[in-house]
Amino acid sequence: MTKYFFRFSALFILAACQGNTVPQFRVHPQDSKLIPSSEIFYSSILPTLSGKKVMLVTNPSGIGNNPGKIIREFEKNQVILEHLIGLEHGFLGLEEEFSQTPVTMDSTFNRPLYHIYRIKDSDLRVLLNEVDVVLFDVQDVGMRCYTYVSVLKRLLDGIGKSKTKFIVLDHIHTAMHLPPKGEKMSPKHLNFAGEFPSLLISGMTLGESALFYNKEFLSDSVNLQVVPVSGYQRNQYFEDTGLPWVTPSPNLPMVESARNYMALVMLEGVNVSVGRGTQAPFVYFGAPWMIDPEILSKKLGEISKSYYFTPVFFKPTFGPHKGKITSGLRMNLVRADYDPIELAYELIRLMKETYPKDFKWNKGSANYWVDQLWGNEHFRTAIGEGKTYSEFHSSFIKSEADEKKRIEPYLLY
Repeated sequence: MTKYFFRFSALFILAACQGNTVPQFRVHPQDSKLIPSSEIFYSSILPTLSGKKVMLVTNPSGIGNNPGKIIREFEKNQVILEHLIGLEHGFLGLEEEFSQTPVTMDSTFNRPLYHIYRIKDSDLRVLLNEVDVVLFDVQDVGMRCYTYVSVLKRLLDGIGKSKTKFIVLDHIHTAMHLPPKGEKMSPKHLNFAGEFPSLLISGMTLGESALFYNKEFLSDSVNLQVVPVSGYQRNQYFEDTGLPWVTPSPNLPMVESARNYMALVMLEGVNVSVGRGTQAPFVYFGAPWMIDPEILSKKLGEISKSYYFTPVFFKPTFGPHKGKITSGLRMNLVRADYDPIELAYELIRLMKETYPKDFKWNKGSANYWVDQLWGNEHFRTAIGEGKTYSEFHSSFIKSEADEKKRIEPYLLY
């Protein structure tokens, strides 16, 4: 009996040990020690706004994920919802294209929804002066080209020295571990996806960006309040926080998409699909001409062990190569600490090298699109000149270090 007892005990212990080795991909929200800014807003901030007129800037990645709660809590606290501001993908975050009109009527709140990229600056200033408070609450990804930070800037500019208060409910994003990276925007390349005066990867949250911009460019003229995420430490990856990922725009449905976006967004400047209109946006990329993508995959695999690429076929329902059978690669992230700027550079450089007859830079009416993403022509011309990433990076590494020091006073975590 003793022999069987010890044998059973050994098997039990072995099974228990094996169970403990099951990887945990992320912290369950019930186990999170963080308090989202939205909870702090409803419990502590909203009651102080009684009798105030509010302009609401949100979508389902913020408190806009529960319109019923907004209506109930605003009415309970006698807060007046005056206007809504429409972001790039609309109030519900479902729109692929920009609205064609400056204002529409929102059916959920029965309030006018003003599309900030369609209305004149002078009209925006009038709207901002009609309210007591602007409430801004959306998830971003920590990059200048993700247009929500451009909206933030336009609103801060519009408020100026008026009495309107600006409240930002802050969010943790997937680039929290990264310092500022890239270059600043050249005036000739200014566009809606490049208005904020930061590097391509800002190194800041939207709340930190608001503090930075208000102090550095508006002389602290805006009555600004940022509500941080309570309990967050900057060395925590998003998956370790227990915060649920809520889709901020149609093509970033997963944390994986958001992490990949930091590098793959630069592919929007060349003639490939980045998976828009598929089940895996910013996970798949490719083109009908990308024959034998294993060749490109092998070259990319020699750069870093933080990711790998596998061949895939897909058919986009919109965007580049719409309706065409497309061959390409799937980006598989192994470690979140990869350098997205380096990967973007090497990916495009090797794509150009592997498919010299088919590869093309996308060009708009005036500029190359990749220049408008990067901020100037240096990224594109460095690849054209055959420079290594190390040679390219050496031309702006000092400006990255300078920017890191510049934003430090505004970091909340």
